[in-house]
Amino acid sequence: MILDDLWNRLVRVFTAERTEDVVRAALILFVTAIVARFVGRWIRRAASGGDTQRAFLFGRLAAWGILFFGLTAAFQELGFKLSVLLGAAGVLSVAIGFASQTTLSNLISGFLLFGERPFRVGDLLEVDQLTGEVLNVEIMATTLRTLDNRFVRIPNEQLIKAKVVNQTRFPIRRLDLTVRIGRADDFEELRSRILETIDRHPLCLSDPPPTVFVAAYVDQDISIQVSMWTQTKDHQRVRIGISNEIFSAVRAVRSKANA
Repeated sequence: MILDDLWNRLVRVFTAERTEDVVRAALILFVTAIVARFVGRWIRRAASGGDTQRAFLFGRLAAWGILFFGLTAAFQELGFKLSVLLGAAGVLSVAIGFASQTTLSNLISGFLLFGERPFRVGDLLEVDQLTGEVLNVEIMATTLRTLDNRFVRIPNEQLIKAKVVNQTRFPIRRLDLTVRIGRADDFEELRSRILETIDRHPLCLSDPPPTVFVAAYVDQDISIQVSMWTQTKDHQRVRIGISNEIFSAVRAVRSKANA
């Protein structure tokens, strides 16, 4: 009944006598769209110094709110009653909700992510064996850039359900390396040289202190775990550099023992 009334009104609107009203309604929509876009961008820029996620959400909601009021004003200019519009919107919302439950789930998940904030723009995430930097957290999906520079879009519903590891949430992070030595090698000498190598590295932290210990016995070898702490932003650079230095230290001790 409501949709039939809405259709009849649309047929009566687009007549020669109502051309002026149609032009005014179109002008209202045009101006509203420009204002909504400008306000949304202004809010995102104004709040960019704080939480990027919330700045994006507030900017998007403000733009949607302005567009809604502009659309309402345009329809009223054409002679539609607000009660009829709201009734039709309610019917359409129910129909769309049943037809696109996945979209609705992603929308709700997006608001949950904005409220919970398990990660932010710039964080390094690990999701289902996929690692990437967060580029944007939108209402429907989150976009990542992988370490090999690929663009990945993940629906927010999947992020709510999946196990998400935020590798850059805290300012410092532990780096673990495994070193294999022979059972005949002098463990204490190797341990001392490895700790000296870590102490000399400018990006390795002294607090918490590094540790070197026997992790397991594998066949005729010994597996040693080397653990050190770094600033999160330096983690990957330290991993690359310290691995080569520790290997050189172990080789030097073995060469000395065999001399």
